[in-house]
Amino acid sequence: MPTRYDPRIYQSKLLWQVWGLLCALVLISALSIGYFAAQQVASDARTAIEESLGHQVQLLKQLYDPLILERAALPVIQSDQRITILGPDGTVLSDNREDADLMENHRTRPEIIAASPPTASKTGLGIAERYSTTRQRDMLYVALALGSTATPTGYVRVSMPLTSVEQKVNAMRLQVNLLTVAFTFIAILIGLYFARRIVLPVLRMTQASVLMASGEFSLRLDEGHANELGSLAHALNQLAAGTEAKIQEVTARQNELAAVLQSMTEGIIALNTDQTVIQINRSAAAILNLEQSSAINQPFHDLSTARDLSEIVRLGFKATVPQYQTMTLGGRRIEVSALRLGDASVEGMILVLRDTTELHRLERVRTDFVANASHELKTPISALRGFVDTVIDDIEMPTETRRSFLVRSQQQIHRLASIVQDLLQLSRLDTSHGLDSDKTLVLNDVVHKVYLTKTLDAEIKQIQLTYEASPDCQQQTIKGRADDFALMFSNLIDNAIKYSDHGGTVTMMLSMTERGVIMFNVTDQGVGIPAEEHDKIFERFYRVDPARSRDKGGTGLGLSIVKHVVERYQGRIKLVSKPGQGASFSVTFPIL
Repeated sequence: MPTRYDPRIYQSKLLWQVWGLLCALVLISALSIGYFAAQQVASDARTAIEESLGHQVQLLKQLYDPLILERAALPVIQSDQRITILGPDGTVLSDNREDADLMENHRTRPEIIAASPPTASKTGLGIAERYSTTRQRDMLYVALALGSTATPTGYVRVSMPLTSVEQKVNAMRLQVNLLTVAFTFIAILIGLYFARRIVLPVLRMTQASVLMASGEFSLRLDEGHANELGSLAHALNQLAAGTEAKIQEVTARQNELAAVLQSMTEGIIALNTDQTVIQINRSAAAILNLEQSSAINQPFHDLSTARDLSEIVRLGFKATVPQYQTMTLGGRRIEVSALRLGDASVEGMILVLRDTTELHRLERVRTDFVANASHELKTPISALRGFVDTVIDDIEMPTETRRSFLVRSQQQIHRLASIVQDLLQLSRLDTSHGLDSDKTLVLNDVVHKVYLTKTLDAEIKQIQLTYEASPDCQQQTIKGRADDFALMFSNLIDNAIKYSDHGGTVTMMLSMTERGVIMFNVTDQGVGIPAEEHDKIFERFYRVDPARSRDKGGTGLGLSIVKHVVERYQGRIKLVSKPGQGASFSVTFPIL
């Protein structure tokens, strides 16, 4: 959401409520002011009319006073107002609207009484509103005594219909009402403007709060209002910024924790008090053969492969100390630790699964290796000891016999040296992880040198040793140490020569495969290897025929060395053999 945005302001109930309240206040105020203003205008208009009529009777008094005293003829003045002249006894002397002789005595008219002593006011005016029987309408009358107020010589009276007065008053009231309506309309528009200015920030804050509640904390509100709304917007922005920073921090920590959990080789499963899986890493999912995402939020006892762990989970929730158990799951040896979490902030259980299958196998291999190595070393050492003790004890031993014992002792020493040398080579290959990436070699050159060194061994045993390299691989290079590859090839060729009969043939070939890798193959015509022994012959000190192997001078470590070199340089080895049909070893390596 941008920092400034306009919600649907005119769909807001709050806007219309605030504006409606303002309109109500404006209307009430306008009606009240208009009413009182109209009343005041009407009152002022009536007063002005009465004053105007009062001025007229004052002027008429100045005209008629001399005429009454002289008993002269009274003129009839044409005017919009009705003008009546009365005698001191109320007799109508003149009227510009009616025949004076036909009019009755007006001595008892309210305006005449009000203008006569002793009820006359300081101004001497008598004012009355009443129905005129002569004119048959409501009239406004203003009368003034002629002569002196104490001894009037007559009366002058001016009147006008109240309809005229009302027309003038209504005209004034209409103007006032129109002005009131105009100002009210303007006030309502101004009220809408200010209501919008008040409501719009509130709506923005409301929408921002809703979005924050849904997890969107990157919002920022306009803080430009120099009032409480601006302070509230500032507070919300600070809240959003602080919450966003906290969430980012928590998310980063969660990601770090998740990365640590996912990178652990041990399986980790977190359960809540309901034994529902709330966290499981890849290792645990692999050990239990589960889909990691589908296991989350599932009851632990419903996971099919986890049912074997239900007992330790049950015990773990009851016990106050960690529970440990070793079991077999899917043919693998698993060590399980159950740690109950019961502090104030976290309750549940952590299961740690450790796959010790490989460790157990390596331990077994180590034990077998120690036993085999001890046995292999014990045999020549025992023989050597026997030979030496015999020679030492028998001083008179014939020279030929002594020589025979010494020769046999020398053979055992050579055998011990071979075993120790092979063990040192294996130790070096085990401890040197990774290939020498900076060194390259032409594999054909290495194979050819080994071929030349082994030719004499083959001739001694009357075996034909041949080597052939295809043209496309004679200059192919690979990464690695020449000594390692020479050691591997020597062991393969030695193995082929040793187990081939006199007059046999051992064939060496170097070629490129269809997959673009270089392959070395050595094939003999020896006794062959049974199929059930193919996977075992690469183990240390393993022999298909132990007695025959020892007779041929083998240490039982040659093929194990070959396997270590192949694995070290990301190669692959393949054996094809049947009893009585010889053996064919093929190793492949990636080229540069």
